[in-house]
Amino acid sequence: KYIFICNFLITFKSGLCAVNVTLDAETAHPHLQVSADGKEVRDTGESDVIPGSPQQFSLVGGVLGKPCITSGRAFWVVEVGNKVGWELGVMRDGANRKGKVSYKPSEGYWAIVLCGQKMYGAFEDPPVLLQLSSKPWKLGVFVDYEEAMVSFYDMEALSHIYSFTRCSFNGAIRPYFNPHPNKDGSNSSPLVICPVNQTDISV
Repeated sequence: KYIFICNFLITFKSGLCAVNVTLDAETAHPHLQVSADGKEVRDTGESDVIPGSPQQFSLVGGVLGKPCITSGRAFWVVEVGNKVGWELGVMRDGANRKGKVSYKPSEGYWAIVLCGQKMYGAFEDPPVLLQLSSKPWKLGVFVDYEEAMVSFYDMEALSHIYSFTRCSFNGAIRPYFNPHPNKDGSNSSPLVICPVNQTDISV
């Protein structure tokens, strides 16, 4: 984990990998509400996107980000706050979005999840249970396309959470977000894409 953190900090401080990610509302499930600036998404339980778009998720409450990543390194930060459930990561641009989605790298998904407020996991095959010492408030997602790696970091604790390695991207990949259902009002907060401010990290 120490090696992961060192490599991440060196790359982050270089300022060459931060990308301005925005949400692509045309891909959003009908129950998701994407903010006008494309920086926030929440589950409303009500249709906000016109149903039937060929690009949208039809069953899973997901939405993709822009731009596509086809080479190099990319990094963005997402505030998950006090949400009790979410999914974050990347998805192969051509991966299935219709009906039941199979969350695993072989199907073009590299993501981590919080469910039931306390259970963290990585969508490997089989899934991997993650043991976190504290609840992250902001998560950093770091992609190294040439190294075929997707890594996740707790931005406040400066700790490495998990890395998918030897990823078979096979073309363009895109940021993936899922704020999870808000059935009783306990998960109403949005996922928020944060400005990547290099002054937030000191080494």
